[in-house]
Amino acid sequence: MLNHLPLHPPRSTAGTLPVQVAVVGAGVAGAACAHTLAASGANVTVFDKSRGVGGRLSTRRTVWMDASGQERPVQFDHGASDFSAHSLAFRAVVQRGLDEGWIGRWSPTPSAVDAPFEHLVPMTGMPELCRALLGTQDVVTGEPVTGLHRVPGGWQIERDSGLWPQRFDQVVLALPPAQAAALLRPHADGWADAAARVPMEACWTLMAVTDTPPGPAFDVLHPCRGPLARIVRNDRKPGRQEIPGHAVWVAQASAAWSAHHRDDSPAAVSEALRDALRAVINPGGAVRWCHSTVHRWLYARPAHTPLGGPGCWWDAAKGLGVCGDFLLGPQVEAAFLSGLDLAQAMSSTPSPRRSAGSGAARFARM
Repeated sequence: MLNHLPLHPPRSTAGTLPVQVAVVGAGVAGAACAHTLAASGANVTVFDKSRGVGGRLSTRRTVWMDASGQERPVQFDHGASDFSAHSLAFRAVVQRGLDEGWIGRWSPTPSAVDAPFEHLVPMTGMPELCRALLGTQDVVTGEPVTGLHRVPGGWQIERDSGLWPQRFDQVVLALPPAQAAALLRPHADGWADAAARVPMEACWTLMAVTDTPPGPAFDVLHPCRGPLARIVRNDRKPGRQEIPGHAVWVAQASAAWSAHHRDDSPAAVSEALRDALRAVINPGGAVRWCHSTVHRWLYARPAHTPLGGPGCWWDAAKGLGVCGDFLLGPQVEAAFLSGLDLAQAMSSTPSPRRSAGSGAARFARM
């Protein structure tokens, strides 16, 4: 693993302009790479097809109607529910968040769940980790990148709406491997083949509000049978609003069940997962559903943890790089470290820099 770069702005380099980098993907790997590149002096523009940043560090906010007809806000952390930190690099970021109060420690009951790992949760929503890393960098959301084009002096990004006017010296793909493969195909056939071969697991996720069920309260359960692999009481996590008399659930189906039902209708999946959740939280009894919906993560996690492979792919001659959890493992920290690995590989490579005329680097706030 490469050592991480300092998480603060460097001194400027007289007579040169910063390298212009496009990072495609604003999940943990892309945010970590973008942040570290900015800290090394690059100008970074981040692109993501979603409306916001975070990738699978995702929180959905919506409203539901209570018995009196009043709209009530609720949030569901329907991707990764928490993360842990073991490496010095990721611990440094987490400690900053703990000191500043935007990361909290979560001690889920039963206490034996996932012991002995520390459970960490951004307080306002899971994407806060990526927002903190990206800081004030340019982030362009709401439209997928559909093509990469080699042009004199670098790269140009194509989106549904057309070519992005700025040209970039380097491009980073921080995407699920199937999506990265499509963009890589015209430029790096070997990488495209390797990415296309990476198996990724799908995951159907149920988000629901119910009346508080009878029986002992719990924060996390891993059912031994049935469709569900993990059930989280989302309202019992740090920073989440509790609703008196109600429970907020995020219930994720197993990889095997999700694969078997990958193309089922959301209505059919919702019915099956609600039945499974009811059987766990009130066996033999009824549950009053105040709100429920489902989401399918088509690329939820790598099916296998890579063994001994590189933490990133980087071609200095082309100015093209790839990072993501599929290279190091399914954990949030693995995605972060992959992004850091790529950023340091890029920063240690001499890059052609245009002579200075105007403009200055922008740096993340961490």
